[in-house]
Amino acid sequence: MMKNKIFRFAFSFFCIIVLTFAAVPVADAADDVKYVNPDTGYKVVIIDEDDLLNFIEERALVKDMTPLTEYGNIAFWTTGEYTSNEIDQARLKRRSLFGLESGCIFEINMGVRKLVIQSYGKINESVTDSKARSITNNVSRYATSKQYYNCSREAFSQILDVCEQKSISEPLKISGYIVISLMLGLIIAIGIAFSKKNNPILQFDELGEDHYRLEGEFSDPVETVYVGQVTDHRPPSSSSGSSGCGSGSSCSSCSSGSSCSSCSSGSSCSSCGSGGSSSF
Repeated sequence: MMKNKIFRFAFSFFCIIVLTFAAVPVADAADDVKYVNPDTGYKVVIIDEDDLLNFIEERALVKDMTPLTEYGNIAFWTTGEYTSNEIDQARLKRRSLFGLESGCIFEINMGVRKLVIQSYGKINESVTDSKARSITNNVSRYATSKQYYNCSREAFSQILDVCEQKSISEPLKISGYIVISLMLGLIIAIGIAFSKKNNPILQFDELGEDHYRLEGEFSDPVETVYVGQVTDHRPPSSSSGSSGCGSGSSCSSCSSGSSCSSCSSGSSCSSCGSGGSSSF
């Protein structure tokens, strides 16, 4: 009788344990998908490995990211993994999530203190390298002050503006234009300074030389006559099978305008997509 009670108690306890663990959902890739656009099939994915967002902020960020599913898959990812190339790191993560579908990922890497945007496909037509760098630079102040939700919300908002062909603040681009303008101005000023037409000192030297020539101080050089056979030396022309990377040739390296299977940081090869990053 006593053994039967013990057996029933043990069996009941075992059933409770099994039902408890069965009720706990197993974490998998599907749990990271927070929304699927019924019209386009594009997804919103949030992977917060460093727990930078609380539950309320994560739910709010899903709503902020949802409009971008009209253009492609969209992902938010935080990690503390160190890397020497944060753009390639984001590219590999985006491809593991979305493959070759149109997509964009915003990464906060706490290991190297970098904000990264990497895109591919339809979104990449708008979110180019320069736009990605401008956006990450614009929102870096939020990450510096540890306002990670505001940082992410603003990043996705500006990505959406770019996709909708709206303008965003690009101070780095404007600074680049200013520097180029100053350099061109300096080159023009130097050209004018050394021009005989506009420099009175050079004009005086030229007049003085002509004056001495008239006075007979200088004589024209005697024409040199070469006697003997002249050999015309021509270097051998390069063969058509040269392995060099000349104009119009195709190379395995990722040069400007070429297509390659692997891309370096910040490159804009069509097979890899575009990306940009900023420190915080």
